[in-house]
Amino acid sequence: MVKTSVTIPDDVYEEAKKQSDNFSLLVSESLREFLRMKKVEKAKASFGKWQKRDKASAEIVKGLREEKSRKYADRSN
Repeated sequence: MVKTSVTIPDDVYEEAKKQSDNFSLLVSESLREFLRMKKVEKAKASFGKWQKRDKASAEIVKGLREEKSRKYADRSN
């Protein structure tokens, strides 16, 4: 757990305190939701990018698995 200090406008703080007595939990939950939404936005932005490749996605994945430096993709064990 990390303890940090942030500066927010007074009105935002007052409104947050009306919603929850546990300000730290409220901030943590809000940040988790914000980060989740950013991941969703990033995923949505990547849709269709594989269509612009020269090879089929299955061929690209197969090539990645064959790379010697990518031992985590080795399925021979």
